Amino acid sequence: MIKKRIKGNYNGQKAIVIALLCFYMALVIVPFVILVCGSFSSSDAIKDVGARPWIQGFTIEAYQLVFENPYQILKSYGITILVTVVGTVLNVALCSMTAYALARPNFKFKRILSFFYAFTIMFQAGFIPTYIWYRNYLNIYNTIWVLILSPCFVVGHVVMLRAFYSAVPKSLYEAVKIDGGSEFRMFLTIATPLILPGIATVAFYTVLIYWNDPFTAMLYTDDIVPISLYLTRLQQYIALLREAAAGKMGGINPGDVSIPENTLVFAMAMVTSAPIMFIFVFFQKFFLGGLTAGSIKE
Repeated sequence: MIKKRIKGNYNGQKAIVIALLCFYMALVIVPFVILVCGSFSSSDAIKDVGARPWIQGFTIEAYQLVFENPYQILKSYGITILVTVVGTVLNVALCSMTAYALARPNFKFKRILSFFYAFTIMFQAGFIPTYIWYRNYLNIYNTIWVLILSPCFVVGHVVMLRAFYSAVPKSLYEAVKIDGGSEFRMFLTIATPLILPGIATVAFYTVLIYWNDPFTAMLYTDDIVPISLYLTRLQQYIALLREAAAGKMGGINPGDVSIPENTLVFAMAMVTSAPIMFIFVFFQKFFLGGLTAGSIKE
C-alpha cells in the first residue's frame, strides 16, 4: 500500500514536471514560430489583427526589400563572418591563456592582474578617449581591425574559463611535470582538451558579441558595414520613407511608396538570427555541458 502511494506521488510529480517543461517549451517555441510566420505574412494582415503563429496572406515582400541590394548585403555578411571568425579565435585564445595563468597557484602576478581586470569592468574610459586611442595611436580607425580588436578581450570570459581550469585535477599537472613537460604543454595538451565545453561556451558567447554589434562599426568606421549595421540603417531608411509617405516630407506622393513595415521587422530578425540559431545547434552539446562543468571541483 505504501509503495503504491509512493509510486502514485512520484507519477504525479513527474506529470507536473512534464507539464511545466511543455509550458516552458511553448513559451520558447511559439515566439519563434510567430517570427517566422510574421516574416512571410502580409503587412496589412499584421496591421489589422497582429502577428499570429500562422501565415496570414503569404508574401515575400519584406524579404525582397531586405535583399533589394544583394551585393551590399552579401558584402555585409562577408564582413561579419570574417570579423566573427577572426575575433572569436583571438578572443578564445587570449582569454584561455589568461585564465590558465590565473588558475595556476604558482603564478606570482595572479593577484595584481586579477585586480586590473576587475578594474576594467568597474571603470571604462568612455567613447572620446577610446576614439582618440583607436584613431591617433593604434591607427585602426575605419579598418576591419577596429571591429575585431575592440571587443576582443572579455574579462567575463576569463572569469568563466578560470573556473574551468581550476577544476582540472592537479595530479595531471604533477604527472606532466614528472615527465619533464613544460607549462605550455600542460596548457595545450592537458588542461585545454579537458575544458572543451567551457571553450565552446565562451566561443558561442563571443560569436553573439561580434554578430550583433552594430555600434562599433557605427562609431569607429566610415564605410565598413557589417550585417547588423546594414539592417539598422535599412530600418532608419524605412522610417524615413514612412515619414515621407505620411506627408511629413515634401516631394513624395504617399501613393508612390509601398512599405511592408509591419513585416519588415520580422524579416530583419530572421536574416540576423538564422545563422546564430544554426551555430547554436552545432554547439548545443558543448554549450549545455559548459554551463555546469566549470563548477565541478576535484
